[in-house]
Amino acid sequence: MKKVELHTERLLLRAPVMADVDQITAACQDPDIQRWVPIPVPYSETDALSYVRDYSDRGWESGNCCTWAIVHDGHFAGAIGLDGIAGEEPTIGYWMGPASRRNGLLSESVPAVLDFGLSAAPHGLGLDRVRWHAYAGNSASARVAQRAGFRFEGTVRDGATDRGGLVDDWVASIHRTDAPTVHPWPILSGV
Repeated sequence: MKKVELHTERLLLRAPVMADVDQITAACQDPDIQRWVPIPVPYSETDALSYVRDYSDRGWESGNCCTWAIVHDGHFAGAIGLDGIAGEEPTIGYWMGPASRRNGLLSESVPAVLDFGLSAAPHGLGLDRVRWHAYAGNSASARVAQRAGFRFEGTVRDGATDRGGLVDDWVASIHRTDAPTVHPWPILSGV
């Protein structure tokens, strides 16, 4: 699949490039990213190179994954992607570098990626459903998904594996026919 750029009011979403490797490496030293994102720890420049070359580039080529660097004011801010798009469970994932958090950049990125994923070809991928999941407790990621219109489906007991073993996994989804409405999520009440 050809790499696609997406634009929002403040952001450029483009495939990660080798020039992003230093910024990816630096961001992935953050304890919050290491806690909530299944990345190698310690995270090295070699891991960032592999992320760009082996995961992103080959994902686009195979048509199974679309990965974008989130670029704000000309600087790498984070990453977002759709994985498993050639299979039955297309999934969205995202992370933001510490210096770019709390600016609404993910809340701006997610709708753009969903629009691309859920729109019919040739302007989009024509997916029927996109799944979101996160380790239980990742309220920041859950709030972004909730604002984008995902509907919370539940907690899968021992549904994911982190570096410490099995952990509970929160799951939500959005369908092509869903209106982008914010739905209540019981896990976020009082959070």
